Amino acid sequence: MSFRSPHQSHSYQYRIVAPLGIATTALFWFYGPTAIAQSIPEFQTAQNSGSEVALQTQLFVNPTQGNDSSGNGSESAPFKTITQALRQAKPNTTIRLSPGTYSAESGESFPLMLKPQVALEGDTSTRGRGILIQGGGLYLSRTSARQNVGLVAADGAKVSGITLTNNNTSGYALWVESASMEVTDNTFTGSGHDGISVVGNGAPTIRGNHFVENGANGITIYGTSRPQLVENIFERTGFGINIGQKAEPILTGNQVRQNRDGVVIHGSARPVLRNNQIEINEENGVVAVGNSRPDMGTSGDPGGNVVRNNGQMDINGSATKEIIPAFGNQVASDRTSGRLDLNGTLAPVASAPVVSTPPRPLPLPLPRPAATPAPTPPATPASFPSPTATTPQPPLSASVSLPVPAPGEGISIPVPPPQTGTARTPAPAPRTPAPATAIGNRPGDTLPNLLPVPDATPPIGNGGAGVPVVGAPSGGAGNGPPSPPSRAAALGLRYRVIVNATSSSDQARVRRIVSDAFRTQINGRMVMQVGAFATQDKVDEMMQLLQRNGLTGVVLDIE
Repeated sequence: MSFRSPHQSHSYQYRIVAPLGIATTALFWFYGPTAIAQSIPEFQTAQNSGSEVALQTQLFVNPTQGNDSSGNGSESAPFKTITQALRQAKPNTTIRLSPGTYSAESGESFPLMLKPQVALEGDTSTRGRGILIQGGGLYLSRTSARQNVGLVAADGAKVSGITLTNNNTSGYALWVESASMEVTDNTFTGSGHDGISVVGNGAPTIRGNHFVENGANGITIYGTSRPQLVENIFERTGFGINIGQKAEPILTGNQVRQNRDGVVIHGSARPVLRNNQIEINEENGVVAVGNSRPDMGTSGDPGGNVVRNNGQMDINGSATKEIIPAFGNQVASDRTSGRLDLNGTLAPVASAPVVSTPPRPLPLPLPRPAATPAPTPPATPASFPSPTATTPQPPLSASVSLPVPAPGEGISIPVPPPQTGTARTPAPAPRTPAPATAIGNRPGDTLPNLLPVPDATPPIGNGGAGVPVVGAPSGGAGNGPPSPPSRAAALGLRYRVIVNATSSSDQARVRRIVSDAFRTQINGRMVMQVGAFATQDKVDEMMQLLQRNGLTGVVLDIE
């Protein structure tokens, strides 16, 4: 009789599926209870169809102590790379990651292609502190052409307790395309474009994650997807949540704060927002554009959202053709614009129902050093109505004729100056212009291995003489998913005015006339931009202002 070595015996353990009864009894009699327990330490048994045992494996990965050649994925002999673990993983496998950095330098091949029914797990108690997947590679999307992606989702996969970053230009940390998976208790930070992109028609659950300081958006939701976003934090990014095309996500219990704009909705999107806190964003809390119609609450299902203390408008619906149901929220009536139904008089919105989920405590953000205390939101003005006591307004119905912005007419959404600083400051109190800020690493951040974030496409900038101007926080060029409409396009801005001021003295002179003018490069030439405008008369005003002060302006079309 020949016996296998311990190494050979271990290599067979992943193939074991034994019937209950005779086979188990024979193993017990031959090896004894101790030998059996030691032979399958990473398996858990579960009844399957009443007669078989399905074995759920665990594979271990350690980027510093593991070895893809000699390791077998056990806790004592882990793999070195996630790439190797994914090659070996079968359905119902959990891949457990040790602390460390998983990157091309450590042997990873990007993008990492997740597998159906396979979980990738780090430390959920800290949202992946010290467990970093860093990098990305070329991925050919079925719907959005070539992308640079860190992880590609799969149906039934799970990602939890990991820090994910893809600091490549236009990089996405996680790409979810027509897949329904679970993404829980992770940190998405430092990606060149977005933390997550959801496209296609999937319905992933994205819960308890922290999205902070990504290049363009915390998350983009496109296609006809219907993800559930539950109890996430979105902060210090261009758009916290970007929703477009025909997507119908459900947003429940999220915190969206200190972004340029909180939630931006465009295309024909129909999101549902319930019990979210959207506050202290530099520009707007919620922006609706085009044919989009967010459901922020009806008389039968009040919104319960707290939308307050945003730099310009709390809810800006001036650029959508739809009437926005917004009953039962904490929002001041003088901090909204557009056609909003604050009294719940419209018929219920035909949209996806909010799935009831049992409440659970939201993990707190990682602590900051004492020298850099977390910003304290401004006190809530006493005039804010309660969710059930909204300011009386005339009844609203779908047949009532309300003003809609004319084609090409701009929305009053001022924008902060370009990103020139090195530290991002909290957004100002309402009605106060936002200060110059930068998106990137800053002293006091305690997230693991925060990386510098590439600047997004330069903003259009603030116009002179109080003219509102906007910039798009797009992450750069790419073939898809289609970038959200730039604020210039959304607001109908058609012209920009520049001044050829190359010397520091000329630039200082321009700023004395237009305080928020900024330097930018057009066709390889450094110029000063003094404004962007929707109409010719505003252009003429600026040109006359420059001429009166001895400067010559140049008018360019905005493409």
